[in-house]
Amino acid sequence: MTPLWRAWLIVPEDRAAAAERVFEGWADAVSVFELSPADRPRPSEGGRGEGWANDLWLAEVCVVEGLAAAPPDAGDLARRAAEENLPAPETAPLAERDWAAESNAGLPLRRVGRIAVGDPGAPLPPAPVRLGIAAATAFGTGAHPSTEGCLAALDRLRSRTGPGRRPRAVLDLGTGTGILAFAAVRLWPGVRVAASDIDPAAIALFARNARANGLRLTAVRADGPAHPTLNAGAPYDVIVANLLYRPLLRLAPGIARSTAPGGAVIISGILERQELPLRLALRRHGLRFLRSRRRDGWSTVEAVRPRRRAPSRCNGCRQGPFRL
Repeated sequence: MTPLWRAWLIVPEDRAAAAERVFEGWADAVSVFELSPADRPRPSEGGRGEGWANDLWLAEVCVVEGLAAAPPDAGDLARRAAEENLPAPETAPLAERDWAAESNAGLPLRRVGRIAVGDPGAPLPPAPVRLGIAAATAFGTGAHPSTEGCLAALDRLRSRTGPGRRPRAVLDLGTGTGILAFAAVRLWPGVRVAASDIDPAAIALFARNARANGLRLTAVRADGPAHPTLNAGAPYDVIVANLLYRPLLRLAPGIARSTAPGGAVIISGILERQELPLRLALRRHGLRFLRSRRRDGWSTVEAVRPRRRAPSRCNGCRQGPFRL
C-alpha cells in the first residue's frame, strides 16, 4: 500500500479558497471539512487578538486538507501560505490503514424507500433496488444524513415519474462511492447517467463499485458541470449534487444551466443553517425551491427548473417528456 502524506490548515470559511490554493501543484486531492465548535482551537488566555486561534473562535471554521503520495515540501507550502496571509500548514504522514475494512466494518444495512444498501458481501433485504457499496476513502454509504436525503429524494422522484415521464439523463456531481448514480440507473433502467468527482481515489472506487453491482458506468474527474464531458451531455433531467456549501454556491450557476426545463435538482451536503442562503442562490440562477428534508442538522434541498411557456406555434421544436 502506497503511503500518503497529509497537509492541512484550519481557517475561517471565507479563507478556505485561499487555503486550497496553497496545496495546488502538490496535493492529489484537496478536501474542505467544516469544523465543529468542540474541535476548534481554543482562544489564548489573553482573549482575542493574541494568536491565530482567537481569529477563528467566533468564525465559521473549516479544515482544508491536501493528500498526496509525494511528501510535501514544508518550506514551499509555508511560503505559499504566507503569500495568502495564512499560517504555515501542518504536515504529517498518513498512517497506513485498511480503509475499506474500517469503513465497512459494522456498516449497517439501510433501506430508503425502494433502495436497500449494505456491504457488498452482506445479504441485502428484499427491495426493488439493492446496492452493495464499499466505502473505502470516498463519501457515500447511505449512512450519512445527506446521502440518505438524496436517496430519499430520488425515490420520491421515481414515485412521481410514470413510464411517459421518466428522465432521459441524470448527472451525479461529487459521486463519491457512486451510490447515487447507481440508484438512478436502477430506479430508471435505460437512463443515461453521468458522474464526476474531483478525488481520483473516488473515481477508482466508483469503477470498482460499478463492477461489483454489475453496472457499466464510469466517472470522470471534474470540478463541476462545465467539464467538457459533462457539458456535452447537458441538459440533464435530474442533477444530484451532494457536496459542501461553498462548492455548491460556486457551482450553482452551472447546475442551473445544465438542468433541462422541467428538470429536478437535488442538493445536499449542507447544514440546516446554510439551507436558506443556498436556496436564495439557486433562485437567483432560475431554480425554484420545492421542498427540503432535514435530519441530524443536515438538509437536502429539492428544486426544479421551471418550464418556459411554449409559443402557440412551434415549427419543428422538440419537447422533452420529463417534467415535474
